[in-house]
Amino acid sequence: MEESEYEVMASVEDGHFWFVGTRAIVKDAFVRAGLRRDHRVLDIGCGTGGTMRALDGAADFVGLDVSLKAARLAFRRTGNPIMAGSAVAPPFLDESFDCVLALDVFEHIEDDLSAIRQVRRILRPGGVLIATVPCHPFLFSEHDEALHHVRRYTRKGFVDLLNSVGMRTERVTWTNTILFPAAAVYRLAANGLRGRDKAPKSNAAIRTGALNGLLTRVFMVERRMIARFDMPFGLGLLTVARR
Repeated sequence: MEESEYEVMASVEDGHFWFVGTRAIVKDAFVRAGLRRDHRVLDIGCGTGGTMRALDGAADFVGLDVSLKAARLAFRRTGNPIMAGSAVAPPFLDESFDCVLALDVFEHIEDDLSAIRQVRRILRPGGVLIATVPCHPFLFSEHDEALHHVRRYTRKGFVDLLNSVGMRTERVTWTNTILFPAAAVYRLAANGLRGRDKAPKSNAAIRTGALNGLLTRVFMVERRMIARFDMPFGLGLLTVARR
């Protein structure tokens, strides 16, 4: 991720509709997975700590991020133990966590298979992985470039990846369904209009202003829908898998 993106993230993530909505959906998955305050949870690719802030008190959190700048920001914002390190070689003992959160992480990693093997290694038997990933390779855009994404997944490709290391998928649902048509059109149009001499910027840099409250409510509607059934399409996937 561009270093400047961490400052953007830290400044908007507590209120930006996408972060707020996605973390509410993840929180529901966290509760349904049976995780408790005494469970040890690793937030891989924790960024600037927004997820741990949103789930504060729900578990015993540890953060890991490849960026030292992000790790410092996350520690400052959460007070949780944060380590700078790679998801491909996480500095933790075997079977040391009850849960791993990997929220929009694997798409950043060239060797994502090794990273998922490492997740399985550090999970205790019966431990749970809660992961989100962006999907649809044809939507790869400036947003992905700014965040240093290596890929966008297909649904089958990501599920097969988890299954290949022995993770058992319990739930796979699309996310960001309601806004998918508008987001897809925007990204395809932006790809056509973008000047290649400009540095890429993520969608987080777009100020939604008065629309932010409306878009947050849209996500809360989707949250209630996901609590009841799997969504038929969307921009990304929420996956719950067990070791």
